[in-house]
Amino acid sequence: MVAFATNGALPASLLARYAEVKDTLELSPAIFGLVVVGLGLGGALALHVPGIIARRIGVARTAAFGSVWMGAALTLAAVGVALGSPWVVVLGLLLTGFGDASVDVAQNSQGLRVQAAYRRSLLNSMHAGWSIGAAIGGGVGTLAAVMGVPLVVHMAIWALFCILAMSLAARAFMPEPIAEDAVDAPVRPSGWSTAKILLPLALIALAGISVEDIGNNWSAVLLSTERGMDAASAGVGLSVLLGAQFIGRMLGDRVIDRIGERASLVGSLSAVILGLLGAAWAPGIGWTLAGLAVAGLGCAVTVPLAFARADRVPGLPDHSGVTWISWAMRAVMLGLSPAIGVMTQGSSLPVAISVVVVIAVLALVLQLRPRRSAVSADR
Repeated sequence: MVAFATNGALPASLLARYAEVKDTLELSPAIFGLVVVGLGLGGALALHVPGIIARRIGVARTAAFGSVWMGAALTLAAVGVALGSPWVVVLGLLLTGFGDASVDVAQNSQGLRVQAAYRRSLLNSMHAGWSIGAAIGGGVGTLAAVMGVPLVVHMAIWALFCILAMSLAARAFMPEPIAEDAVDAPVRPSGWSTAKILLPLALIALAGISVEDIGNNWSAVLLSTERGMDAASAGVGLSVLLGAQFIGRMLGDRVIDRIGERASLVGSLSAVILGLLGAAWAPGIGWTLAGLAVAGLGCAVTVPLAFARADRVPGLPDHSGVTWISWAMRAVMLGLSPAIGVMTQGSSLPVAISVVVVIAVLALVLQLRPRRSAVSADR
C-alpha cells in the first residue's frame, strides 16, 4: 500500500499548485490545458514499454527507478515554471507521465502477485492507498503554496521524500524471477480470442476512470452551472465522489471475496450508470451529490478488477495485460474531457455525461452475457 500511496502523492503535490503555475506562466485557459495534457500524453506514449521494463529488470526496480524518474521530471517541470518556459514544463510533464505509466504497471503487477499469494482480494485496498497518497500530496502542495515555498524547492524536497518511501517499499516486494526468454517486442494480443477478452476489460476500466474524470473536471461545473451552487463551494462534489470511492475500495476486497468478481462488477457498473445519470439529471443539489456518491462507490473496484482479470489473460507475456489496460485508460482519457466539453457546448453538460455513461452500459452488457473464458470466471 505504501508504494501505491507514494505513486499518488508524488504528482498530486504539483497538481495542487496548478493555479499558481498558470498564473506564473501567464497562460490562457486554452494554452494551459494544452500544457497540462502533457502528463497524460507521456503515459499514453509509453505504449508497451512499461511491460518490457518490468520484465527486464523486475517490478521492484521498475517501481523504484520509475519514482526517481518521476521525481526528477516533476522537479524539471517546476524549474520550467521558475524559468517562465512552458516548453520545459511540457517536457517535464511528458517525462513524468512516462515514468508514472511504468510505476503503475509495476505496482499493480506486484499487488496482483501479493493477492495471488494470499488467495484473496487485496488490490482494491492497495488502490485506496493511492487515494490516501494523492490526498496527502495535494495537501502538502497546498500547504507549500500557502507558506510561499518556491515551487522548485517544494518539488525537489517532496520528490526526495517520495523516492525514499518508494525505495523502502520496493525492498519489501515479493521476489520475482525474470524470464530469460522475454523479448523486447511490442506486446500484442495472441489472436482474436485474446482480443475479445482484453477489449471488455478495457471497457470496465474506462467505465471506472470516466467517473474520476467527470468528478475531477466537471462535477464543480455541474453543481455551479446546472444546480446554482456557489462556485466557491462547488468543489464539494469532487470530495463526495472521492470519499465514496475510498470507502468502496476499503470495502471492495471483502465484497469480492464474498460474492465473486462478476457479481461485484455487475453491481459496480450498475451503480456507475445510476449514479452518473442521477447526478446529471437530479432536480437539486442534494440529489446531485447523492448521485456522485453512488457513482464514486460504484467505480471503486472497476479498475482493480480490470487489472486483475487482464493479468490472467492467457497467451501474453508477464505484465502485458496490466500494461494494456493502463495504456487504454491513459489513451482514452486524453480525449474524454475535451469530448465532454464539445458535447456540452453543443447541447448541455447533463447530455454529455449521459453519453459518457454509454461506456459503462456497454461494459455491463458484456458482463451479463454468458461467460466461457476461465479468465473472467469467479475465483
